[in-house]
Amino acid sequence: MKFKIYRRKKKLTGKVHYSKKLPYIFNPAYRKNDEIIDISKLSIYNAKMIDNILSEKYKRKYKRLLKLVYLLYNDAFPGDSGYPAVLDESAKLRSLLIDKYDKYLSLNKRKKFLKELDYIESEVKLRYVERRVFESQIFGMDGIKR
Repeated sequence: MKFKIYRRKKKLTGKVHYSKKLPYIFNPAYRKNDEIIDISKLSIYNAKMIDNILSEKYKRKYKRLLKLVYLLYNDAFPGDSGYPAVLDESAKLRSLLIDKYDKYLSLNKRKKFLKELDYIESEVKLRYVERRVFESQIFGMDGIKR
């Protein structure tokens, strides 16, 4: 393991090389009140740590998706506008998992997250179909738009 810190003017820069694996690079949250060390880019090489960081990022976005589903089931959206919003958010999260996090996440976590998204999507689609069938029974066949 190599560790180097360079001091340039008032800034400290450092590099840590843990292994030859592909690092996960991100910009950490910066608060203006904390002027101890200014970090603009952080590279992490430890696979377990990368897995934990990406899992937390995914969970935050998944909770936002669950809030949308909750609002959908409590009729907070007018008409059928909530169903496409939830499905779009789910598709965004799926593409993020497949495109961006695929290289870094472990296989078990990736499968678990994709299974969670599949379940949410299938439930929302089922509710949408049930609602459309219910509306067509109440309003007759003219209630279904094709």
